[in-house]
Amino acid sequence: MDRRSSSHPTGARSMRVVDAWLQSQASPNTRAAYSTDLAAFGRWCAQHDAVPLTADTATVVAFQAAREAAGDSAATLRRRWSSLSSFYQFAIDSDSVLVNPVAGADRPKTLSGNPSPTPTLTARAVGEYVAMAAALDPRLDALVSLLVFDGLKLGEALALDVDDVRGRPPRLSLTVRRKGESRRVELAADSVRAVHRCAGRRRGEPLFTSGRPAAEAPPRRLTRFGADHLIRQLSAGGEERVTANALRRFHFTSSHAAGTDLDHVRERAGLAHVRSLRRYLHEIDSEIDSEIEDDDEPAGAAT
Repeated sequence: MDRRSSSHPTGARSMRVVDAWLQSQASPNTRAAYSTDLAAFGRWCAQHDAVPLTADTATVVAFQAAREAAGDSAATLRRRWSSLSSFYQFAIDSDSVLVNPVAGADRPKTLSGNPSPTPTLTARAVGEYVAMAAALDPRLDALVSLLVFDGLKLGEALALDVDDVRGRPPRLSLTVRRKGESRRVELAADSVRAVHRCAGRRRGEPLFTSGRPAAEAPPRRLTRFGADHLIRQLSAGGEERVTANALRRFHFTSSHAAGTDLDHVRERAGLAHVRSLRRYLHEIDSEIDSEIEDDDEPAGAAT
């Protein structure tokens, strides 16, 4: 949210409601996504002499039109719609406003044919990415393996510590934190080598680090920006840049093609609903789940 709006009394109240709403979100990824979307809306309101908390339906519709004209994807438009709707519903529940202006706007439509905008990678391409990652960097090797073979969210992988890795080859498991709880995940055979190589003999530090800034300084955890920089190395020349989401999508599509039960894939990947998984499988669902599963992290939300 743009802090300039807080110069007005209504703007200050709006900021308090936004802060309370964000703190009510259990998932750090959801908080990051919602914060990014409300910040964009707040900046747009400040430029048009409006205040988010008192915006009407016409203001919301104009914001949607402006973002569409700016080139936001259909997925981003739907996410912003869900963020604003959640914010105003919270404001209603906390007696800050009387109506939800988003309720009067047309929800951005889900495209038919392939609801997910994430590219679908071929087995050959992924095989090349896996081999390249192994040759380039142990961190990239492990990160790509966890996305491709285990379906972990990028945020889950980056939150891992070396001490979360248990066992020894040929069997390793991880302690993954999901929705405020810890869960043990048995690694796929193809991931064991890469994760064991990345962890080495280290103890008491992040599994994925950004390097040691000084001789005696503790290692820093690899950020989403740093992970994106690593993954970008897989794209050579004029190739379309591969993303963490595309690598993770391959896990879903390849598991489905192998006949794995969808509910098993969903549970292993930490998705709340099978219909969230279907977005990646070319299976059209008339009501795509609007909640943010995140690591499908929004652009700009990473730090």
